Amino acid sequence: MLLVGLMFVFIYLTFSTGFNRFVEQEEQKHVNVVKQQLVELYGQSNSWQPISQNIQLWRSIVEQKAKPKELKKADKDQPPKPKINSLSPAFLWINLPPGSLKTGQRISLYNANEQVIVGRDYLRDNPQIEPILLNRNIIGWIGFEPSRLVESSPAKAFLTAQFHNYFMITLCVILLAFIVSIALSRHLMKPIRGIVAGTNALKSGDYSNRITSLTQDELGILSANFNELAETLEQNQKMRTQWVSDTSHELRTPLTVLRSHLLAVQDGVFVPDEKRIALLIKQTDNLSRIVDDLTQLAHSDATILTYTDKCLDIIQVFEGSLEDFALRFKQQGLVVHSVALKRAGKCMIRGDKERLHQLFINLLENTCKYTHPGGQLNIVVNKTDSQIELVLQDSAPGASPEDQDKLFERFYRVEKSRHRGLGGSGLGLALCKQIVEAHSGDISLHSSPFGGLAVQICLPLLEQ
Repeated sequence: MLLVGLMFVFIYLTFSTGFNRFVEQEEQKHVNVVKQQLVELYGQSNSWQPISQNIQLWRSIVEQKAKPKELKKADKDQPPKPKINSLSPAFLWINLPPGSLKTGQRISLYNANEQVIVGRDYLRDNPQIEPILLNRNIIGWIGFEPSRLVESSPAKAFLTAQFHNYFMITLCVILLAFIVSIALSRHLMKPIRGIVAGTNALKSGDYSNRITSLTQDELGILSANFNELAETLEQNQKMRTQWVSDTSHELRTPLTVLRSHLLAVQDGVFVPDEKRIALLIKQTDNLSRIVDDLTQLAHSDATILTYTDKCLDIIQVFEGSLEDFALRFKQQGLVVHSVALKRAGKCMIRGDKERLHQLFINLLENTCKYTHPGGQLNIVVNKTDSQIELVLQDSAPGASPEDQDKLFERFYRVEKSRHRGLGGSGLGLALCKQIVEAHSGDISLHSSPFGGLAVQICLPLLEQ
């Protein structure tokens, strides 16, 4: 509204200024023509008596109905008078009929002594005064009142009419802009209201709420991002609920065993001998293992699990972990084929020796727990200029492709073989995945050619 109002003021002022300049030029041309005819008339009688005795003659001179007569040859030979400023292009199309401005009604004639012949009584009462010259001598005076100074002049009436027209156009434009702005604001506010309602739903805990995208602009992108956020929050909510449920379930099992045995000992059902105490210690160790795994995963999720960044030989770290499990493998009757580690040579990476040792311990622990006695573990090493690939292939039992995709999830087990009775918490592979990804690597599960699982680990090598 402010912009349209300023445009109205600017256009009207520009038009009125240009129109007044145009009217002044037209009236000045009229006055010049009247002066030329008065000079011709005065030259014939050498007095103003013909005009003072014949008012009709005066009217025929000042109120022209046709084009003025051609100037005499003597007048044509005179040097041309300076031209009036050129008209504004906006007014060049106007061709006013003679006498339409009623200029002649505002012209007064005075003799050389400034005595009135026709018009106002006193020469000085006229806003504009011009001398009438004949052979460079003043023979009279013309007094003139411009149209812009007259309230009832045609020029004033025309400007007033144009002002009303412009004013009505401005009102119509403002009304149209107002209507369009209301429609546009409603169109823009509709998706915004949907986003506000959606965020309020998220704030109240309703993560299932989704926003229908109504536009393809930035608001549509914002709606799509909101839906992705809501979906992520909903998944996190489900995962958190599942996490609490699984954690409670895992902790309840050893606690139940401990409580039942302790109550039995208290009631005298069981004798607290060495065997019974060993069983209780084993359940306590299982409980401690679950708590430690949960603590490490929680630290990893919070990105506060610390890692040291040092150059180390990954083959040397793996061989050290194998030595720690040599006795366990012998007790289980498992054969380990690790010749590929000897042939690989040095494979330098940047990482944390303790975390990588923890990675291999978890993987080898799974092999000891879940591989049938008398089985085998085959280690494959593939080395390129940029990365090293370690593959641990054990023998039966294995897991289906569907189960392989889920084994990295926390608390997940393949019930037929990897059950709670073997002492696993279902958190080992989840920890392995966290450690490998922290070293910018990748870990995946596949079917082993020996009937079990193949764990593939890829880590980036340092440039030689």
